[in-house]
Amino acid sequence: MANALRVLIIEDSEDDAFLLLRELKKGGYEVEYERVETSEAMMEAIVGSSWDIAISDYVLPRFSGLEALEIWRRSGFDAPFIVVSGKIGEDTAVGAMRAGANDYFIKGNISRLVPAIQRELKEAELRRKKREAEDALLTSELRYRRLVAAVTDYIYTVAVRDGKVVRTSHGPGCTAVTGYDPEELEDDPYLWYEMIHEEDRQRVAGESRRLLEGEYIPSMEHRIIHKDGSIRWVRNTIVPRYDETGELAAYDGLIADITERKSAEIELKLRSAALNAAANAIIISDPEGKVIWANPAFTLMTGYTPDEIIGRSLGILNSGVHGKEFYRDLWETIRAGKVWRGEMINRRKDGSLYPEEQTITPVMDENGTVRHYIAIKEDVTERKRAQEALLENARMSCDMELARQIQRSLLPAALPAARGVRCAGRWVPAAHVGGDYYDFFPRDDGSFDTVIADVSGHSVGAALIMTEARSVIRAQARSGGSPAVIVGSLNEILYEDLTRAELFTTLFYASYQPASRVLTYASAGHNPPLLCRASGEQCLELDAEGLILGVRLQETFEEREVRLEPGDILFLYTDGITESDNGSGELFGVERLGSLLRARCGEEPEAVIEAVLADLAAFTGGRPPADDICMVAVKIMPSSGSGSEGNCG
Repeated sequence: MANALRVLIIEDSEDDAFLLLRELKKGGYEVEYERVETSEAMMEAIVGSSWDIAISDYVLPRFSGLEALEIWRRSGFDAPFIVVSGKIGEDTAVGAMRAGANDYFIKGNISRLVPAIQRELKEAELRRKKREAEDALLTSELRYRRLVAAVTDYIYTVAVRDGKVVRTSHGPGCTAVTGYDPEELEDDPYLWYEMIHEEDRQRVAGESRRLLEGEYIPSMEHRIIHKDGSIRWVRNTIVPRYDETGELAAYDGLIADITERKSAEIELKLRSAALNAAANAIIISDPEGKVIWANPAFTLMTGYTPDEIIGRSLGILNSGVHGKEFYRDLWETIRAGKVWRGEMINRRKDGSLYPEEQTITPVMDENGTVRHYIAIKEDVTERKRAQEALLENARMSCDMELARQIQRSLLPAALPAARGVRCAGRWVPAAHVGGDYYDFFPRDDGSFDTVIADVSGHSVGAALIMTEARSVIRAQARSGGSPAVIVGSLNEILYEDLTRAELFTTLFYASYQPASRVLTYASAGHNPPLLCRASGEQCLELDAEGLILGVRLQETFEEREVRLEPGDILFLYTDGITESDNGSGELFGVERLGSLLRARCGEEPEAVIEAVLADLAAFTGGRPPADDICMVAVKIMPSSGSGSEGNCG
């Protein structure tokens, strides 16, 4: 069953709001939401409804995420506030969290959103329960005094003859306790017995038999049914009277209404059980700060048992981190009858230090004199670690996003003029950065080179190796060598770095001569590109012998040729396409890719690439890619003279 979640979305983009809602629904939430994009609309939404969480963009056309955060906190909400933004720098992210944001995410990378919401909602609920416990503790003593003061009682007499009840009389207080007036009870001597709650009637009847048999019976506590149908608790104290022969002649009774006292006792037992079961440490001390009670959580937190702490000051936990002024301010606050809240570093019994969040509440009598202090302590070690991890993740995410932008900038940024061809390329990394790469090199002699490569993995290490490989490839391409020579040179130059990094690189390099329409190519263990003929009836794999780069020095790479015709499409790709799976173990595969190319053979390169991405998304159900995806599409154009040029990029 889906969990209900009321979300206030501060976002000017309906598309981005839709993506957030889709992620929440995937996480098992049934979402009720309102989207606002101005401060006025946000304040109206806050006044008109209650919200479990707010998710805000950082930059909006008419106000900012920080302004939204200020409005949220000023309104009195203690619910989580999460920032989701397209671009946010490290300083900005840290500033938002210090201003009170609970977490932040970059748009397009919100896979942690649902776990973060679950965590923040849980912490908000713990804070709410903590406040309720504090309020309950403040009022419990006064409430108990009121309950005791409200107890009522009355006296009755029962006349007995030959062991049977013959007459009863009840004092005027009976009406308040039972709802019946004295005359009603006197007219029916057994009415009192009939009022006894059926679950208690047998026990009371047994005590009555003992009384009639001359035995002493102690006070009884039992329930009666009030005339209005409500259940009341009473304490019944009986004093027997005997005649001159020693026979029971009558007995007098004192009835006290203890309903409220019983309710208070039950409630106090529940509270006591709750305090003992509480995850936070709870301590009650006298006005001098000496402990008179501590719950089990205190022992778990500090290592001190109740026997070791009762009668002693909590100064035993002093870590020496805080100065005298810190503790002086604390004591001045609570002695003035005010609640103190704050964080401090304390020392456990084993000597280890830990951070705790503490609330100390003075309990005062009717004259305003402090009689006790109640301290609620929470070990916030894990929370501190989580906050530090979030800040570190913020810095890391900013760094990785910058690295992604840098790596993307190393790919062809413009469409270089290349005679006789039209081409397009696309890079889709599985993470922020990746190890896939493609490039184009129009040469001065009119020929056109293209390369695609794949470094194992999609980590920072793979990205660094690919950056190095790009520099070497560009330098070798300018040398004018053949594809096999260029690939062999790359192997010699990159061998040592690839070996040290324990990575490998596959690569396919091709050179096209528009005048002869001959494509010369060499491969270093890369998956064979596909050549789709213009007719759409044939799709060939262009393979050539050659080990992956970095395996062995002095490796020889085979060079092959193929003649191309106008309308042919050459499609280079990395295995992130063919090895994508649909979640059931089935791979996209080369055959599926070839069928798609044959069907799209008459289209432009960019359209072919878009079609591949669309089919891939449909096949995988829209899941993020598990591996980097890189592809190049080159379409051979008809010759129209030496000045004919195409676009490539």
